[in-house]
Amino acid sequence: MLEIELKARVRDKAAVEAKVGSFARFLRSFDKFDEYWHGPLWRDDRGARGFRLRKEGESCVVTFKRKNIALGIELNHETEFEVSDAAAFEALVERIGCEPFYSKRKTGKAWDYRGCTIEILDVVGLGSFIEIERLLEHDDPSKTDAARKELLSVLSMAGIPESDIETRRWSEMLFELKNHEDNKEQP
Repeated sequence: MLEIELKARVRDKAAVEAKVGSFARFLRSFDKFDEYWHGPLWRDDRGARGFRLRKEGESCVVTFKRKNIALGIELNHETEFEVSDAAAFEALVERIGCEPFYSKRKTGKAWDYRGCTIEILDVVGLGSFIEIERLLEHDDPSKTDAARKELLSVLSMAGIPESDIETRRWSEMLFELKNHEDNKEQP
């Protein structure tokens, strides 16, 4: 599966939700807790051996991706599967040498617009964002390019300028926040 995704900062959440609600179909509210893990020997190949465990309600989904970011838009080759018992899965991966790396919590609302998923969300510590994604079965350059244009069109319809696209990964932003907070605590 190829996930094409962008995220952008949201300055006026209520206004963006109203705009998105005027053209997209509301799906649901959500509360997602994501734990990111490094696989065994991750120090040898940083970032390439990690995975995410997402807990949302009673659901637990493991995801691993091969990421590429171009012009603020992510192109991720993604694999996902459900686990029935998050605690048992965590015990297994710790047993084989995996280590937790960081976590994030996202709360918000999701809409669908012509096959694009639109989420307007808050990330604890980072603020409000919009994420727009399209999933493709295969990595077809013509479909990938069309999907990129579609994401940018939805962003514009939501009233958000391209200059507000966030090109950093969540991990980068969360580590910058942590470093900033750690430096503030220094005497």
